[in-house]
Amino acid sequence: MHGGEITGILIVLVVAIVVVPALHRARVSPVLAYLSVGVIIGPFGLRAIAEPENVAWLAELGVVFMLFAIGLELPMERLKTMRFYVFGLGGAQVVVTSLVIGLIAYALGLNAPEAILVGGALALSSTATVLKLLTDRGEAAARFGRIAVAILLFQDLAVVPMLALVPLMGDHGGSVWLILGLALLKAVVALGIITVAGRYLIRPLFRQIAGTGNAELFTATSLFILLGLGWITEIAGMSMGLGAFLAGMLLAGTPYRHQIEADIHPFRGLLLGLFFVTVGMGFDLNAVADNVDSMLGIAAALIILKAALIVAIARAFHLKTETALRAALLLAQGSEFGFVLMGLAAAGDLLPRLVVQHVNAAIVLSMCATPLLAALGARLSIVIRDRRGATVSSIAAESEELAQHIVVAGYGRVGRAICGLLDEIGINYVALDLDVQRVMNARARGYPVYFGDAGRLDVLRAAGIQRAALAVLAVDNPAVAERMAEALRAATPTLDIIARAWDAPHAKRLTEMGVTEALPEDLEIGLAMGRRMLDRLGKGEGDLAARIATFRAAQVGDSPEEPDRFSKV
Repeated sequence: MHGGEITGILIVLVVAIVVVPALHRARVSPVLAYLSVGVIIGPFGLRAIAEPENVAWLAELGVVFMLFAIGLELPMERLKTMRFYVFGLGGAQVVVTSLVIGLIAYALGLNAPEAILVGGALALSSTATVLKLLTDRGEAAARFGRIAVAILLFQDLAVVPMLALVPLMGDHGGSVWLILGLALLKAVVALGIITVAGRYLIRPLFRQIAGTGNAELFTATSLFILLGLGWITEIAGMSMGLGAFLAGMLLAGTPYRHQIEADIHPFRGLLLGLFFVTVGMGFDLNAVADNVDSMLGIAAALIILKAALIVAIARAFHLKTETALRAALLLAQGSEFGFVLMGLAAAGDLLPRLVVQHVNAAIVLSMCATPLLAALGARLSIVIRDRRGATVSSIAAESEELAQHIVVAGYGRVGRAICGLLDEIGINYVALDLDVQRVMNARARGYPVYFGDAGRLDVLRAAGIQRAALAVLAVDNPAVAERMAEALRAATPTLDIIARAWDAPHAKRLTEMGVTEALPEDLEIGLAMGRRMLDRLGKGEGDLAARIATFRAAQVGDSPEEPDRFSKV
């Protein structure tokens, strides 16, 4: 490593330390934040790094770690459980979208190999962007969320032959079918060899290493497997990322998976950030300015075409229109793997530079539009269900006779405990949750638990929120709790709301949003244990309740006038 490489890495780290937190506070996704850093310091920006090649090797390692981590999240058991939608719907989406976009690219003047590359790159969606959005909104367990995740799983698998395809195009540029056949053959052979080696060599090795109890040796073994298999696939004429992905899948079904994930997480985050920085360095701002109309047009066309194709394919798999529409708009953007494929193509001179610029710009712009597209999908799905008259009919029908009941948002551990208490003392309630299996299990036992989003006004009204005595927010996601608090306060400005809070600052935010009382998890558990402790010591009498209420108020900045409000329920 020479001085230029060290200087480049230091510049990237310093600018990232300054810029990324600022963009994070502005709720810009990490991917876009790192891309912005690259644009700022790259040869087409401030020229702090005039030669991106100085940090390119670290960027390649970032892709390797990302693919390894994705492989770890794809155990065979998970694929078997969701195989119909993963391999059926997901496979159809990748094949059809790649074919249609590839044909359009071919019609616009690209040759066959170039069109295949562009079609494959743009058929993929951003796993990181979509999963974060679903998690933040608490919608990963919703029907459309599970469909989106199934399609993303197949897209991650499809990266394997795509990674094998790119290097082969440089050797066999004239024979498209030969290129595709060789890519598929190499991917299958590599998967077979690594699977056999993993069963008889790697898994026994990990058993031995884990038995030593040496954490450093375990981490070193994980890195050796990751980089070693990547090196083998690169020698075989494929990419290091392919070997890393297969290594991750190999270890996904082992008992060591979670420890391996924890070990590589710091490497993965930092190196992947450097990868996106190097992608940003490749953005020629002058070229973007000169072609802004065409780049915006390509991004808009990508979103519309991709969403339309996913809706059509999902409907062919007998999914409801609103489910298909929400999943389609959620997956209409480009993928971080598109950057990877475009980078490999540019390095091998397989695509004109201007084409790479246009594709990368379309991916960035479509990623930026994802939150708006998700919100549009939610709005349109409500309109569609309203026109069918089936928005929340089952909830409304079963709760129309209730009054002075409790509406409980979230039926996890805390929600179940609350509902159990209400059952015990004979108070009516309606519980809402987005985990299908959880709702089905509760319904099978005869509990009034329904599939529904308590952050939606129509669902709250169907649950009789205007007639309710109290609402309880029992969800464990701070962002989702705040969204639901806003909806509850909009639906019923005077209703008492008791909320589970993550910590004291979160409790304060909820209170400022109109929640009547927010209870921080850590504080309430500590106070409960403290009260039991004092009872055991014989000091639980007297004004203890008032003193605890005063202490609680001091921690969350609330008024201690009603120290035991929840006991009224």
